Amino acid sequence: MMRSSITAHSVWKSIAIPRFAWRKSILRILGTHFQSLSESHPRAYLLLAASFGLVGFVYLLLFPGLALISGHGLYEALLTNQTIAWGHALTWLVLGALSILVSYRIFWYRPALPAGIVLNKDAAPLLHQLVKDQLGHYLRTRVDRILVSNKFEIDILKTPNCALPIWSTNTLVIGLPLIHCLSVSQFQCALARRLGQFSKRYNWLENWLYQLREIWPRYCDTVRKHGFGYQLVGWFFMIYAPVYKAITMPAARLDELAADKYAMELFNDEEVLDTITTQLMCDSYLAGKPWPISRKYAACREQAFKEFRLCMVSELRSGLQGEKLSKWLANILSAEGQWDDATPSLAKRVESIGHTHFRMVTNVSESAASVYLGTVIDKPF
Repeated sequence: MMRSSITAHSVWKSIAIPRFAWRKSILRILGTHFQSLSESHPRAYLLLAASFGLVGFVYLLLFPGLALISGHGLYEALLTNQTIAWGHALTWLVLGALSILVSYRIFWYRPALPAGIVLNKDAAPLLHQLVKDQLGHYLRTRVDRILVSNKFEIDILKTPNCALPIWSTNTLVIGLPLIHCLSVSQFQCALARRLGQFSKRYNWLENWLYQLREIWPRYCDTVRKHGFGYQLVGWFFMIYAPVYKAITMPAARLDELAADKYAMELFNDEEVLDTITTQLMCDSYLAGKPWPISRKYAACREQAFKEFRLCMVSELRSGLQGEKLSKWLANILSAEGQWDDATPSLAKRVESIGHTHFRMVTNVSESAASVYLGTVIDKPF
């Protein structure tokens, strides 16, 4: 019995892996093709990407539209002809009932807010004041809640408040590893990048496409939790969302380059260069360490979690010194960006802000976490 189950598992594995590889290769071809198109015909590419971004809106509005058309068709079949066209009436009735059911599921769809530790104003007053001050400069950006996660990230996640992603709740997500690894000035600069990027003063189209990259996958994450009828929506977005991400990869990279320039409104080019180099270096360095295992162990005990964070920062600073620092920087500068990576390579980002060499400050005595978080985040996730 055990032998047959192992054999069945092996057969399934041999079938599933090539199918996944085939799907990924198709997305890679799309991504590289549209990257070439964006470089040769940037305006045509943005127009095409924007048109494809509207497909998701059209599909969500398709079923309410079909419900209205079906009602009109049923009326025509039953009342306007001398004889009742029962076949047409039954067809319109079934189509109308299905459209109304799916429209109902879409109407009540509400994506879940990002998970993590929410920081209110009383818990982190300095952080809230920093966000308020920078928002006063960029004006158009709005932050509704501040969240701390256990990833190396700083981002603004938009959660739609209704079925269509028009009005949203903006969540500023700050990764605990990131705020521990950056200095105060580096963290301020990293925050300015995101707030400026989402102000959309001169990158509104790229940022709109950038936002939809995180929004559309939410419509297919939990298909079975929204009741019968939502499957037609979920199945569509399971195909549409990955294709959309592949097509809009060049636009996302342009938006990340624009974020670096927004940061230069509040910080000079040397500080921006130091921030993006340090952030990319720390992320790359920690990704090569067994942090997931350590995080799982640390989540069992609060004291172990505090020791884990201190160990992480200590390991980072000791590992990125001297020859090791030069080696890591050389590797990152020479690395080419992957086709599915929305963040441009360090070489392109350095060139975009008018530099030819990197800059990174390593003798940091105090991390931003000790100033803006204090002892608030002393518990495991």
